[in-house]
Amino acid sequence: MTTSSHKKLHLAAFTGFPGWSQTWRDPDLHALDSLDVDYYIKFAKLAEEGNLTRSVSRTEHHSTAALLLNTCRVDNEPTHVARQLASLDHISHGRAGWNVVTTPGPGARNLGIPVEDGKAKYKRAAAFHDAVTQLWDSYEDDAFVRDKKSGIFLDMSKVHPPKIDNDLFRVSQALTVERTPQSHPVTVQAGTSPEGMALGGAIADFVYCANYSIADGQKTYNSLKSYATAAGRNPDHLLVMTGVVVIWGETQEEAERKFEKAISAWPIDVAVQSLAFDFKGFDLDDPFPDTSEQDVRSKGRAVAITSYARSDGLTIRQAAQHCSIGLGHRPLVGTTQSIADDLQAWLDAEATDGFVIQPLHIKGLQEFNEHVIPELVRRGIFRSEYEGKTLRENLGVPRPPNRYLQ
Repeated sequence: MTTSSHKKLHLAAFTGFPGWSQTWRDPDLHALDSLDVDYYIKFAKLAEEGNLTRSVSRTEHHSTAALLLNTCRVDNEPTHVARQLASLDHISHGRAGWNVVTTPGPGARNLGIPVEDGKAKYKRAAAFHDAVTQLWDSYEDDAFVRDKKSGIFLDMSKVHPPKIDNDLFRVSQALTVERTPQSHPVTVQAGTSPEGMALGGAIADFVYCANYSIADGQKTYNSLKSYATAAGRNPDHLLVMTGVVVIWGETQEEAERKFEKAISAWPIDVAVQSLAFDFKGFDLDDPFPDTSEQDVRSKGRAVAITSYARSDGLTIRQAAQHCSIGLGHRPLVGTTQSIADDLQAWLDAEATDGFVIQPLHIKGLQEFNEHVIPELVRRGIFRSEYEGKTLRENLGVPRPPNRYLQ
């Protein structure tokens, strides 16, 4: 495939070990890695060696502060989230991000988070995000004078306490943390239902999505860019990032063997359950059914899986086997050349701005670094070094201005 000189891939690495619920069974892996901060540090260093953006899954915030990684999820009130993420951005010198998760996880009930329908949860998410960003704008960049001669520490004319009083949140005091290196930590969002894309288009710097074909990727890409434009934003400031589970081999046969090994670790009932559909009344070897009327937790993921399974004529069993290892994201099984060709094809077709690489284990990331990254650099579609020091600089998304100065 010819090189692309006008556009480059964005690549992130997803630290998802605990999420791959059967990966722990691999005899070459340590089953307690998910509790070992050294595992995450090693993963982060590998990602940095490959010039990748590093991402941590929502299940791993116990290691986030130690790693100073790029995304975390904190379930709390807006003031607490704003303070914690602002502190993380300062500690990491501008490498923090916020994954705005709207789908309640297993811990939601313990936190008193209501389970709401799509419209209600996205209304809450938009209000929550607005409150947090207002708090991040509490101070202008130069509000803290710290002039020893005059004795002026803070210029009070440059302090802007939020004035939020609605049916969801009340916030009236300025944040206790000054403006951060990135202004706002990078906002990541993952909803690709119509409501989710409207939210992502309005607030996100980076939308994480699941698609299995270039055609479906183009639909998501175009929709998200349109929503960004409708929200008054430059669509180039919203990155569409597609999850992909990369399984590399020296030959296609070797890669396929690795794939089959990964699939075999999943008991079929667990694999089917991971799809989160209701297959009552169906045999596992029946053609994959139309799921459009089902009430599912993640609509975007459901649409992606169903489109893939039905367009490829897969049975329920086959879809479960193929989709379970990536928890709903596309497996990409191949050699250096075929993997690079695939990633470039999606980029050139404007089906994505980049990919969130999901290795099944840390060795998979090593293989991606050693074999695929050099080929992408050779083609001129991936960087050979980081562009800057902050996450925003390396993603190419602008630093938000303070709303009170616009």
